[in-house]
Amino acid sequence: MMLPVTDLAFHQRLGHLVERLDSGQFWPSLATFLRKLVPFDSWVAVIFRGGYPPIVLYEGGADETEDTLFIEYVNSLYVLDPFYQFSLTRFTPGLFRIDDVAPEHFRETEYFRHYFVHNVVADEIQFLLPLPDLGVLSLSLGGQARFTDAEIGALCLYTPWLLPLMRQATYADGNGALKSSRLQNDPDQLVRLEDWLREKARPPLTDREVQTTLLILGGHSAKSIAGQMGISPETVKIHKRNLYRKLGVSSQGGIFAQFIKRLA
Repeated sequence: MMLPVTDLAFHQRLGHLVERLDSGQFWPSLATFLRKLVPFDSWVAVIFRGGYPPIVLYEGGADETEDTLFIEYVNSLYVLDPFYQFSLTRFTPGLFRIDDVAPEHFRETEYFRHYFVHNVVADEIQFLLPLPDLGVLSLSLGGQARFTDAEIGALCLYTPWLLPLMRQATYADGNGALKSSRLQNDPDQLVRLEDWLREKARPPLTDREVQTTLLILGGHSAKSIAGQMGISPETVKIHKRNLYRKLGVSSQGGIFAQFIKRLA
C-alpha cells in the first residue's frame, strides 16, 4: 500500500517530535508540530497545582506587555482562570475549550478584560491531563480567531496519543523547568485572596460573603452562585449587597481593581 506524500511528511514530523521527548526542546517542537494542523497565536505549557501557583514548563514567544501580564497571571491571576478552577475538579483527560469550562458571564469579568483579551485574545483550548503527585498538566493554545469545529476535531483525533507523549516529556529527566520548580511551594493566592478580602472589608466579610465574592470575580451569575452554594438567588443578592457595602465598591470591577492594586 502506497502512502500519500502528505502522510509521509506527517510521520516524519511525528518522529522528530518523539526524538525530543527527553530534551528541553519537546514543548517548542510540539508547538511547531501542532501549527501544521491548527493555526494559533500563543501557547504555554504549565502544571496546575491545587494549593500552589502553577509550574511553567515552557512559554511561547510573547511581547513585553504580554510577558508582564503573564507574570501577573502566574503570581496571582491564575486563581481566576476558568481552566485552573476546572483543573481542581474531577474530569476525564482530554481537550477542552474555554466555553466548555467558563461560567456564563466570564466575558463580562475584569479578568477577561484585563488579562484574557491581551494574552489569549479571542479563544483558548487546553489539553488537560492529571499527573500523580504533580497536579494537572496543561497545554494551552490561544487564538486571535475562534477555533473552528474542524480544527477542534483534528486536535481531538490526535489527543489519545498526544497526552501520553506530554506525560512522558514532563517526567523526562531533561525537563529542567520541572526540576527547578518542584520544591517552590509558595502559598496559594486563593488563600491570600480570601484573607485579603476579610482584612479589607469593614466589618469583615463572612465565609459566605467571601465565597460569593470569589464566584462573582470568576464570572458566575446569581443563579449559578445560588446553585453552587445551595442557597436561593435572593440570598445571593443579599450577600452581594452586603459585600459591596463592606468593601466600599459598587461592582465586581471595583473588587478586581483593588485586587490588582494590592498586587502592585
